[in-house]
Amino acid sequence: MLKIEEITVRYGATTGINKISLEVHEGEIVTLIGANGAGKSTTLRAINGLEPLAHGSIRMNGHLVSGASPAEVIDHGISHCPEGRRVFPQLTVRENMEMGAYRRKDKAKVRDDMERMFDKFPRLRERVQQVAGTLSGGEQQMLAIARALMSRPRLVMFDEPSLGLAPNIVEQIFSLIREIRSEGTTVLIVEQNAYAALAMCDRGYLLENGHIVTQGSSAEMRANPEIRRAYLGG
Repeated sequence: MLKIEEITVRYGATTGINKISLEVHEGEIVTLIGANGAGKSTTLRAINGLEPLAHGSIRMNGHLVSGASPAEVIDHGISHCPEGRRVFPQLTVRENMEMGAYRRKDKAKVRDDMERMFDKFPRLRERVQQVAGTLSGGEQQMLAIARALMSRPRLVMFDEPSLGLAPNIVEQIFSLIREIRSEGTTVLIVEQNAYAALAMCDRGYLLENGHIVTQGSSAEMRANPEIRRAYLGG
């Protein structure tokens, strides 16, 4: 589905990621783990067209995505739920969700999908006319997820979905991500909580200083002594 070959992103003289290659197969949950500054978010932003590539290529279902605008990336079936939620604070819940579908022309199906999101996130239905900036952190994360799904993506990318949330809300968010995959959407997730991410995923990649240093199945990653010591509390 998604194939990344030796991509490099530079910020002036600084290299954010260096010749990263990875794949995400249809129906998987794949996670990127690593310390802050390792290049995880930069990788997602490169896929999404927000960071230009200095080298390498990104393909979605065989189609070249690298060089496309973020809007065109959405047309290829990739959606992004960004770090920090990034809801539009002055817009209502409904307006935020409509923004997630702004590339779509099938308005009747957009309305049907909005109802489906409200069934999935009943709290958002209760707050449909409330401006997003007044929602709690957990409610904003639910809105960010719903907005990302409104484009009907084949692949959705989550960047630190548990960041700053209470443990009971985190459990709910991870349950929703598993449900999204069970409904047929492929997932690529960046998550600081390596233990939870590796427990949920099919495969994982470990990034350090802009490089992929190891990869494997969920079980292989959790059994790796270096990963256990550095990221899983021993």
